Amino acid sequence: MDVYAGSIIGVLALCLLSVLLAIYSGSSKGRAKALSGPVLPDDDDNVLYRINRAHMNSVEALAPFVVPAVLAMMVGVGPICARFSAGHEESGCDSSFG
Repeated sequence: MDVYAGSIIGVLALCLLSVLLAIYSGSSKGRAKALSGPVLPDDDDNVLYRINRAHMNSVEALAPFVVPAVLAMMVGVGPICARFSAGHEESGCDSSFG
């Protein structure tokens, strides 16, 4: 599992970012007495709309990154660093596990 440490940290960071944005979006709407969910007017000058869109964008972008990364780890695909640097010591990557 040491080979996938960077990938696991990246996936967890994306998940944590999405959770933090959900908390921030919910608390911002709560302070403004707005309803939960995407019921805000589509106005880029509205701060609550922009916070909600940031959260929704992070949720929408999570699956295309996390699902392939987890599947690749499950089937044993090596990190990209190992794939592209096989036999090239000057790349700085350790290719002994590729």
